[in-house]
Amino acid sequence: MTVQSTWNLEDPDVVSAIDELPLWSAPFGQVLLDTILLKPGLRVLDIGSGLGFPALQLAQMLGTASTVIALDPWEAGGARLHLKMRQYGLTNVTIASGVAESIPFEDSSFDLITSNNGLNNVQDLRQAWTECGRVAKPGAQLVLTENLPDTMLEFYSCFKDTLSESSLADFIPAVDAHIHSKRKPIEETRQIISESGFNVVAEKHSRFTMRFLDGTAMMRAFLIRLAFLPAWKSIIPGEEQGRRVFEKLETNLDTLAVRQGELSLTIPFVCLDCRRR
Repeated sequence: MTVQSTWNLEDPDVVSAIDELPLWSAPFGQVLLDTILLKPGLRVLDIGSGLGFPALQLAQMLGTASTVIALDPWEAGGARLHLKMRQYGLTNVTIASGVAESIPFEDSSFDLITSNNGLNNVQDLRQAWTECGRVAKPGAQLVLTENLPDTMLEFYSCFKDTLSESSLADFIPAVDAHIHSKRKPIEETRQIISESGFNVVAEKHSRFTMRFLDGTAMMRAFLIRLAFLPAWKSIIPGEEQGRRVFEKLETNLDTLAVRQGELSLTIPFVCLDCRRR
């Protein structure tokens, strides 16, 4: 059976199938939602809203006296979010198309800014935080979650071992660079936050586990193929060379699963509760 590995993210049929992704984002989002200070009349900005989690939940938690702006550049995702808003009967959510590096709102516009594993995926993290500082009111709360560098450590260790076994150890630094581009060390994140005019008032560290029977099951999981596999494959140049590496990697993951009884991928993450100075 041929397994699809690429999608057109502007195709409504593809977008309609992504509703399972909160299974990935919900563990982060639950901690985020538990951290938010519920107050009447808040103006809220949710960065990287995607298909609407947690923006839609925030709108329902805060009630109609508050307004939630869902910011994301993904047009097809926004269309899906708009459909959900209509079905939910929500009138206190507004969709804004844009990126965190250039937030399309005036200075000191928001009482609360949230981002559920979204700010760590921007192109320019420092610029995104500078923009958050600009649009946050003095004293505003900013709550974000992000997964940490040891995310899927079991997979990445096996990936690096596979590269070494394939006489491709020269590509291991590219794996490390990929990890750093998506998941900064917490110390680096704290520094950027401070430089952007925020204080971290609380940190909540947690983790969850993604479980698969083996590497073959993992590599065929929709979330992995949609959100992770393209970036992993881009590390290895050449289609044929990449095919050989990933075939061997899948075999090595299967072997690991047999040895351990399953393939478990650990996802450590942090929720940062911040205030604008």
